[in-house]
Amino acid sequence: QSVRKINKEIYEHDRQASIIIKLDDLAVFVNRKITRRGISRGYVNIQEDFNKNLLIIERIIFQALEENEKYNLLFEAKQRLKLYVWSDIRFLMINKAITPGEITELIRRSKEINTELDKWIISIKH
Repeated sequence: QSVRKINKEIYEHDRQASIIIKLDDLAVFVNRKITRRGISRGYVNIQEDFNKNLLIIERIIFQALEENEKYNLLFEAKQRLKLYVWSDIRFLMINKAITPGEITELIRRSKEINTELDKWIISIKH
């Protein structure tokens, strides 16, 4: 019984770590691009908003490890990723702060994060 519980906790922490690493990679990728091009164009506010939303998503994921309502918290993280982070990325795209190739990379990275969250949500439901 206790071995099963320990294994479950290790599994959940490994899953959480994977998502956090991917979120961090996404943040580094976007921040590097904004810093390179955006400061002179006044994109500091959007960069701050982007970083704030990624930190909120990470906080939600950390909470999901300790809460009983994991499903709701992970769903909230997915929604925040979809609504807030992508609105920031869209703003950067429209204002040509990131290139089409970088947009493709952002789409790939965000889909990976979304897939990880989906897998975690499915495992909770079953």
